[in-house]
Amino acid sequence: MQKQPSEIRYHAIALEPSLPIRCEEPFLQGDRPITFLHFHACLELGYCHGGNGIFVVGEKILPFQRGDVSFIGRNELHLAKSAPGTHSRWSWIYLDPAMLLARVGVDPRRSDTTPLSGPAFGNLLSAREFPALNRIVLEMLRELRGDAPAREEALRALTWQLMVEAGRLTPPSAPPVRRPEYERLLPALQWMADHYREAVHIGPLARSCGMSLSHFRRRFLHTVGVSPRAYWHALRLRMAASLLRETSRSVLEISQQVGFETLSGFNRLFLKSYGMSPRRWRTGKPGAFSQSAVLPT
Repeated sequence: MQKQPSEIRYHAIALEPSLPIRCEEPFLQGDRPITFLHFHACLELGYCHGGNGIFVVGEKILPFQRGDVSFIGRNELHLAKSAPGTHSRWSWIYLDPAMLLARVGVDPRRSDTTPLSGPAFGNLLSAREFPALNRIVLEMLRELRGDAPAREEALRALTWQLMVEAGRLTPPSAPPVRRPEYERLLPALQWMADHYREAVHIGPLARSCGMSLSHFRRRFLHTVGVSPRAYWHALRLRMAASLLRETSRSVLEISQQVGFETLSGFNRLFLKSYGMSPRRWRTGKPGAFSQSAVLPT
């Protein structure tokens, strides 16, 4: 395994102080190799208009599909990757809730995005499970695209609604982002995110992070919550779960596309992780991705 770049980039987002919210669209997210993680000093919202793939936010692996909203907090390291050979289409909204709501007389704690990040927070929100947040983001996009009367007041009101709804997703005591802990694991996390279809060998991963094998295993388990091999399996299975819902490819074709050598091995691990077969998952309720699904060891 060749050592991959483990770069962290800060992407500065220029926001007007008088109305610190902006939109960038359309954006096509490809399946290109992952060579860096990036972060912003503001809140980033995304709306997926089409396609599917995975988001890696810190140590979390989150499958996305059409209609999902991404909620990426200030300073959270993240990247997105579409399914192999495809593109996904996104709109992005960048905003500073504290500045937007300062004129409205809102309790500052309501505009704090810190609890809305970290290991316990689910950054990908489906329209079926979170219809109110989905509606708010689409309303924001409509306001940002146009020039309707009272546009500024509407955007501030929508930001207030956004923060109220998002605040219901996690308790105020949720742990903050653990950047210093998992930054040392970035070479391994990035390699697995880009090469999840290949066989994983723990020794080279440990060396890419400058650690002994035993120390790497301990730090990975402590920081990510699962073993390196379980994380690798999760990347494969969650990309497969997304492909099952969003494409008509056969289960065999999808299992091969995400790197499994045998269909039986894929079916066994999928059942262990999701509690159902791939075929049953494909015909199940949309948007039922679970971050708490049991990860295979």
